[in-house]
Amino acid sequence: MLEQIRRHRAVRVAGPWLALFALNMLFLAPGVGLEVPDRPSSLLAPSGDLLLLVAVVVLSVRWRHGVWLKRAAIVVGIVLWVYLWDELIARSIIYQSPPLYDQAFLLRHFAVLILDLWSWKVGLGLLGVIVAIVLVVWLARALLRVSVTGIRALPVRSQLIGAGVLTLVIGLGSALDNSRKTPRRERLVHWTTPALSTNAAASVRMYRALQRGLTDSPYAAYPKQVPLRRKPDIHLLLVESYGRLLITDPEAGPAWREQVGGLEGRLRDKGWDMVSAFSRAPISGGRSWLAEGTLLTGIYVRFEAVFQHLVADISQTPNLVAYLDTQGYETVLLAPKAKPRPGVEAVNRYNYDQQVEALDLEYTGPRFGWGIIPDQYSLGFTQEHVLSKIDGPAFFNFHMVSSHAPWQIIPEFQDDWRSLNEAEATAETEAQFPMATPGEEFIARMRRYQRRKPKYMWMGDADALKIDAYAASIRYDLELLTRYVEGLEGDAIVIIMGDHQPPLLSREDETFDVPIHILAKDPALLEEFREQGFVDGLAINSGRDAVLAHEGVFSMMVRALGRCCSDAGTLVPYLPDGAPGIDDRGRN
Repeated sequence: MLEQIRRHRAVRVAGPWLALFALNMLFLAPGVGLEVPDRPSSLLAPSGDLLLLVAVVVLSVRWRHGVWLKRAAIVVGIVLWVYLWDELIARSIIYQSPPLYDQAFLLRHFAVLILDLWSWKVGLGLLGVIVAIVLVVWLARALLRVSVTGIRALPVRSQLIGAGVLTLVIGLGSALDNSRKTPRRERLVHWTTPALSTNAAASVRMYRALQRGLTDSPYAAYPKQVPLRRKPDIHLLLVESYGRLLITDPEAGPAWREQVGGLEGRLRDKGWDMVSAFSRAPISGGRSWLAEGTLLTGIYVRFEAVFQHLVADISQTPNLVAYLDTQGYETVLLAPKAKPRPGVEAVNRYNYDQQVEALDLEYTGPRFGWGIIPDQYSLGFTQEHVLSKIDGPAFFNFHMVSSHAPWQIIPEFQDDWRSLNEAEATAETEAQFPMATPGEEFIARMRRYQRRKPKYMWMGDADALKIDAYAASIRYDLELLTRYVEGLEGDAIVIIMGDHQPPLLSREDETFDVPIHILAKDPALLEEFREQGFVDGLAINSGRDAVLAHEGVFSMMVRALGRCCSDAGTLVPYLPDGAPGIDDRGRN
């Protein structure tokens, strides 16, 4: 009988602490989830935030208006826990925790993605997630109740001993972590509040910077500073995923050099001169609209929130399209993938005079890859129906799609681009979709938002098969653009460049660099680029450093036009880091 009483007393004393231990593990799980496979002990570390909040809840019964203190502590605990889950999801998919303010804008992309992938399996998966959340919340609530109720029922001596032990563990652990400057993921005591505070502060800074907007933009005066007397056509041809990786890869690099050598010879025979370099993109592996936004606005754009603010009222954001429009250019955008769908509206972000999208192309042929419409067809259609009807100078921006991952089917060239619209779908093209299961496709697409190492690996390692498929897609687009440039007549500047690196991880190359080629028949049009470090020809040494960044292209282009085509007499400053506008590098 005495033994049973002692056992019951031991259970009564230990029970609340065991429940607290289990609650701590449940609370901390999302915070250390990615480290558990390598360091299972990380799940046993105490959470300083949780234990402090539980202490407040336990003591609140002794204080006047303690019920409000208890409710506040529980709310804070919920906020911290939700943030830990948010961090886990972000670090699992994009390998960092972007500011919460930026995530608010990314939610729209998440919603569109769900609609794009919607099926009964996706719906069932979402239902399963909701059920899991309910069960986890129920378990957490039960553990909290058992722990708090049990601790309150213990003798004061037992409460003090337990509190003293926890205080000693937390104090010593935190002191040891700070003295060693231990990385957060390896700390003996985990604190979530500092990380949430840092994220919230970054969000506030970003919000305030965006609200201030662009003040005294150096680009705003370009129309008056550099009025153009001579107006060459300008062709900005963005090759999707055309990155340095293609050049540094041991197998693909030599094949690339052999191809561009042949293309260069053909173009020189047509009277074209050319220079090349590497440009550093703001992102990698995806989110092409951020790379293009950086090019056109001359502002470093890495976050979705920054992009949305810049384009929300594009009339207040100086950009290359607007500058050329003031000089009498007819501006044309060819975006073969863009089309209205649930959650996505047709929008002319940069106020092009003409915008050619998927539905405008009247394509009824077989689907090819992610872009669906072959670039040869899109370019041929736009040449015949749009570009050929422009009398004055034109600015033509073509964002290509045939080299977009996953490079399953590479279109074949046809003698007449129109025949692509009449072709029958082969068994190979019909079988190419879906790329993977809806779950795999979700993870693949979300990983395009990653911003830290590994930088662009949503497709995994750059193995031989993926590199071969990727290289073949780039060869297709480079050949297409060469044929296009061979047929151009009159005064023109042609810019052929990548938007960002492909979504592959390679030991040979982890940069954000992309090739950029500038072509013109008049060497005077290339003088500025040569002075800034561009080398002659199309080939670039794989070890050569980037000589510019995407945000520097706008000012460099206007300087190039000022040299050859304006009587202003002075050149605008070259801004290699872009305008001191809105970015996340500590500059506003």
